[in-house]
Amino acid sequence: MKRLFAILTLLFATLTAAAQIENSIVLDRSTFRAVQTDALTGVNIDPIGLDRSRRACARLKIFFHRMTREQMELLEPIFPSGTIDYTKCKVAEGNTVLILEFTAKPRVKFYLKHPTFGTSNEVEFDFEGDKEYQLEASLNQTYSIVVNSNVVNADVYLDGVFKGKTDSSNSLTIKDVMIGGHRLKLTYGNVSAEQTIEVNDSSISFRLSVNTAANEPQFVVFTVEPHSAVVIIDNQHYTLTDGAMSIVLDGGNYSYTVTAAGYHPQSGTFTIAGSKVVKDIRLKADAATVTLTAPDNAEIWVNGVMKGTNSWSGTLNSGTYIFEARKAGHKSATLSKHITSAQSVQSYTLPAPTPIFGSLIISGTPINADVTLDGKAVGQLPLKLGDILVGEHTVVVSKSGYESYTQSVTIADGKTATINATLKKQITSTLKGVTPIEIDSSLTAKQLRAKGIEFQGKKEYNSAVQHYHKAALMGYDVAQCDLGYCYEFGLGVTQDYTEAVKWYRKAAEQGEAYAQCNLGYCYRKGLGVARDNYEAVKWYRKAAEQGLANAQCNLGVCYKNGEGVTQDYTEAVKWYRKAVEQGHAGAHNNLGVCYELGHGVTKSTTEAVKWYKKAAEKGDENAKKSLRRLGY
Repeated sequence: MKRLFAILTLLFATLTAAAQIENSIVLDRSTFRAVQTDALTGVNIDPIGLDRSRRACARLKIFFHRMTREQMELLEPIFPSGTIDYTKCKVAEGNTVLILEFTAKPRVKFYLKHPTFGTSNEVEFDFEGDKEYQLEASLNQTYSIVVNSNVVNADVYLDGVFKGKTDSSNSLTIKDVMIGGHRLKLTYGNVSAEQTIEVNDSSISFRLSVNTAANEPQFVVFTVEPHSAVVIIDNQHYTLTDGAMSIVLDGGNYSYTVTAAGYHPQSGTFTIAGSKVVKDIRLKADAATVTLTAPDNAEIWVNGVMKGTNSWSGTLNSGTYIFEARKAGHKSATLSKHITSAQSVQSYTLPAPTPIFGSLIISGTPINADVTLDGKAVGQLPLKLGDILVGEHTVVVSKSGYESYTQSVTIADGKTATINATLKKQITSTLKGVTPIEIDSSLTAKQLRAKGIEFQGKKEYNSAVQHYHKAALMGYDVAQCDLGYCYEFGLGVTQDYTEAVKWYRKAAEQGEAYAQCNLGYCYRKGLGVARDNYEAVKWYRKAAEQGLANAQCNLGVCYKNGEGVTQDYTEAVKWYRKAVEQGHAGAHNNLGVCYELGHGVTKSTTEAVKWYKKAAEKGDENAKKSLRRLGY
């Protein structure tokens, strides 16, 4: 029994010694200073009273580190000299500051006494009456702490400093640890664990375990944009498949870099610690958004590629670029810039191109005929014009009773070009219901139609229709179709659907595809003839089989609606596709409708949207409405 008591006593003594190594209150002499003076010499302070002998007192504020307010309340100042009398010893509200007021004298010695932590070191300072001073102090209390783990030979670090390895019992004792917060870390092979600990008189034993399974090999997966990137892990290069890669690596710490041409590389580290590692990398383009502005409707070119007119905004990779402002008849203006991603948004205004001039002399007959240059009236024959921009220009000479004369002319830098325009008398057409004009009787049917197209382009419909009429009377099928068009829409003549059908039929019977399509339209709509869908399909088919896209699309509509034929969605799709191959906007839209509704094809919203977008790009308004309806 005595032996057991002796063992227990020894064990208790050992634990006590291990738990608390030293208690020490330290007053830091170097921090002593006067912080306030009396009203006569400086800043006002709260009044400081007198001691019991009516002598002036000084105030000392002691700022404590690592001591609680409750512990400070047990402090007592000790003045070895019996001539010092202290009148106040209190802890300030809300903080750990001990306020002392005592007899002010030169060379005052004192120390602090605590029932648990013992006494502080003794200090000596000079104090003057009615002045306030400051001093810093700390409780330097250390303990031996025990770190327990789940492994042997783990490296133990305290606040980043190596302290040793865990022993056969998976533990390590660390001596002389200051009270307060510390960072404890345990490293075992390729894995580690960390935690923040608080050391005090009731907390000296801590447990920190590591995940030993974290050392096992694991999958590492990278998904990267762009797909052209290369992944480098610890200097080993890996290529991507569809923007992804997967490998197996042992547990531990690794560094990686992901690079791609035209992008900023991205580097980092990862740790394999018991689970799969997934890295999703999105490289940032090494580029900038650049906005260019050019004056006077000039074209904007970037490194020899035309980008737009007046203004352009887009993304450029880092590098040197030549920006140009180009304009017909002008010398290009250039601007060279080195673009980097350091400035993500950049704007530049290009210089204006410099105009280049030449001159032009226009002569001919009849005298005083009107002259236009590029559609703008410039005078009458004969005429000399200066300061004309270099390049191609169109000159038109005209006079009532004469055929207009049109010629293209090239103006060169500093050169004078010449034109001699001799106008021909007009020959009157026999077309009824219009103001007759003179038409050159020597012209062939093909030449007459060409003149009609020229006049129609200038919206001189009276002259156009008379030239078409004369060519049509000569049996020229294309001119007959043109004349039918003029009657259908009232261009140069009174609108007359019956006359339109008459001329369309003449051309259609000769095999003219446009006339066949237009005649089919008249039958379908009942314009100038009784409405007859069967006749409409007949003429649409003739034109469609000749490859006319508009007729192919219209024939597809007839099959879709069952107009003049048995309704057949498959046949409708067939003709829509033929028209689509020729770029027909309406056929793109109609094919989109078929996919949306599943008419003649497998129903597919994705395919429908695809064809609607193609039609919308060609300006089809119905396709644009369908895209908005579908949320695009």
